[in-house]
This record gives sequence, structure tokens and C-alpha cells, in this order.
Amino acid sequence: MMRVLEATFPIPYAGLGPDGRVKFPVLLDLFQNMADMDARSMDMSVANLLPRGVSWVLRRYRIRVGRYPGEGASLHVTTWHEPHKNLYSMRAFEMRDDDGPVASALSCWILIDIARGRPLRLDRCATELYNSTARPVDEDMPDMPAFEGEDFEVPFRIRAWDLDMNGHVNNAVYFAWAAEAVPDDVQRDCSIACVEAEFLKPTEGRGLVRVRTQGMEADGTKRRYLHSVVGADDVERARLLTEWKPREDAASRIVR
Repeated sequence: MMRVLEATFPIPYAGLGPDGRVKFPVLLDLFQNMADMDARSMDMSVANLLPRGVSWVLRRYRIRVGRYPGEGASLHVTTWHEPHKNLYSMRAFEMRDDDGPVASALSCWILIDIARGRPLRLDRCATELYNSTARPVDEDMPDMPAFEGEDFEVPFRIRAWDLDMNGHVNNAVYFAWAAEAVPDDVQRDCSIACVEAEFLKPTEGRGLVRVRTQGMEADGTKRRYLHSVVGADDVERARLLTEWKPREDAASRIVR
């Protein structure tokens, strides 16, 4: 069965930044909501799965943003998935407005047995999802760079509303931490053009995390940073690579 889910969302007033353009976290939330809407239609959402002792865990994520639409824009979002090697589901997203492409994303999800912490075969536990696909997800995500040492470190306190239905820090919070753990002039003068993430171990409960940031070699006008999120036990929870472009450039670039 072919599956493609499409929906349109207005940009909420609270989703606009000081520059009058949509904030990066809003794009993340829309993609996450679309994934949940598609999973719910197959009775495979986290809310459906938790009573069975099963849940989805995000392993890898990449989002590319070509431009940030402003007030009054409507965002048209499309998502589809493809099971891969019977162990994880690759889910792709595309976002457009009336002027053309806005952003795209690729994610890798694993279905796990919560009690044992082990992955489950999709053909046994997610039959409808395993037997349905919209079109091939023909992109791949290369390995994340090795973290060689921080140039600086920023602590963050985990808030109650940072936790998701699994009791873990929601994946979108890691992106917010990484976006805050860059020099002030980057936050002021640049916009996120791309973020890649690898989630290594869930962060549970409250307490503190540290985001260690390493500056990477610049790519033309782009500024790149590697971030390692470390828990209070000094165990790495996630690694993210952020790429920033000057605001006027990031606002005009088209995603290919």
C-alpha cells in the first residue's frame, strides 16, 4: 500500500522570531507532528505503543533549511517512510510554501522493547508499516565526525517540560541546546542551514547536561560546529553537527 501524508499549517504568531521569520524549532515541531500523525493512522504512535511496552526511539536525524518564511505563510508538509533491513524505519519530510521549497529532513527510527531495551523486528511488531511504503528513501546519512575536544562548554538544566511521553528528553530539545551553544555573533548574524544528529543514549529525568562544542573548519561562508551532549554521569547522550549561514543568505537559499 502506498502511503504519503500531506498537511498544511499556518505559522503561529508565537512561532515568529524578532526578524519576522519562522523560528527553527517550529519546523522541527511540524515534522515531528507529521511523523506522529502518520504513525497514529497505523496505530503505531508512541501513545498507541506504550501500553504494549514498546516505543519508537529516534536514532539519526538531519534537517536542511533553505529559507525561513515570514508572517502569513502557510507551510505544506509531506512525509513518507521506508522500512530498512527490517530493523528501522527511514522517514523523509519535505516542506514548501507558496513560493517553493523551504526545508527537508531525513530521520531513522528504531522500534524497541522498553523493558529489555532491545530493537524489535518491524515485520513482527509493525506489520502495516512494514508492508506499506510511499516511495524509496534514497538518501543516506554518513557517520558523524569524531569529537576531538571542546573549545567551550555550556551547561543546561533539564526542565520538566523537556520530557516526552517516554520520560526522556525530547529530541527537539537537543537541537535547541546545540543552537544555544555557539558564539553570540553566530546566533545574532546567522541562521541554521543544516543540523545532523545522532542520538546515543536517552537522557532521563531532571538534572544538568553539558553541551561541549568544537569549532569545525568553515565551508565558504558557512560556520560549522560539532556538539557533544554529556549527562551528569559524563556519558555522551547525543552528538550534533550544526551548520550556519548569514541570515540574508540562509533566507534566500532554495533546498534541492
